[in-house]
Amino acid sequence: MHFSNLNKVVLTASLLATGFSYADSDRPLLSLSVSQSGGTALNSEGSLNTRTPASQSRVLPIWGDEARARGYDLPEPFGVSYNYMNLRQDIIVDKIGFNSSTEFGQDIFSQLLIDVGHTRSSNESHMLKLDTWVFPFMNVYGIYGKTKGTSTAQLKSVGFDVNAPLATDIPFNLDYEGKSYGAGFTLAGGYNQYFATFDLNYTKTNLDILDGDIKALVITPRVGYEFVFEPLIAGQGNTKLQVWTGAMYQDITQRFKGDISKLSLPDEFDDIMNKPWIKPLMGDMKFDVEQHLAHKWNQTVGARLEVTRNFNVITELGFNNRNSFFVSGEFRF
Repeated sequence: MHFSNLNKVVLTASLLATGFSYADSDRPLLSLSVSQSGGTALNSEGSLNTRTPASQSRVLPIWGDEARARGYDLPEPFGVSYNYMNLRQDIIVDKIGFNSSTEFGQDIFSQLLIDVGHTRSSNESHMLKLDTWVFPFMNVYGIYGKTKGTSTAQLKSVGFDVNAPLATDIPFNLDYEGKSYGAGFTLAGGYNQYFATFDLNYTKTNLDILDGDIKALVITPRVGYEFVFEPLIAGQGNTKLQVWTGAMYQDITQRFKGDISKLSLPDEFDDIMNKPWIKPLMGDMKFDVEQHLAHKWNQTVGARLEVTRNFNVITELGFNNRNSFFVSGEFRF
């Protein structure tokens, strides 16, 4: 029986923090994330201009005036974005245990055997992200949102005797939802139109069927290239398209505890636990599951379209080992 893939929910909060960019200069700078357009579209020779004239002085980012004085194109320092992610991945359940508040119940649970087969989880998250550029090369952010999902497992057998199980081949679907919150940072650097970013965030998710929080550390390195085009909207600066490839790493809480009464158990198992002569003797029942992700790394590809200096759209796909779809709309000011 699998009560766990609940953790992926957290990963959700992960991709949610992607900032990308490069400096519009022939000199490398560590770094400018989420490069912004603005300024004139054509230079004095009539060709496309990839550089934005220095904007007015701002408190943030620190050292921003110096960077602009050297010809670097800095983004607006503050951002707010809406992020959506859909994620699917495999989970391996190592151990399923149960605890009871009564001696009789504990004795029964100690003899219960559950063989779990293939398990896969899917979830979707809606997140709000607030960020600021503290330095030209470093963005910090906070995220908050909701996650809901389903874990689908196949219970090969449930019983007290491995040779004579009470039930076999039981499909088990676990529905869950909760709130996620966390923080992270993005480092970025670039040379000409090439760029690289490194994103790290730590999140907690509180699910309705678990005791305590699920914790997740997500690391996402990326490398890419930026294309510059004529403005889509007159007077709003050049349109920029960034494309990249990268990878995502997840390290998520792998032990889960909670009250069995909060679960929607398969009929075969629910019938056993709720027999009139058993239930009064079992007392309060808790589950204790240990598991691990089938894979911690997967590949990603993505793109970011800077429509104007103040608005951009980001999308990213994950594949190999886990499948994910991410989309974000961001406003900068």
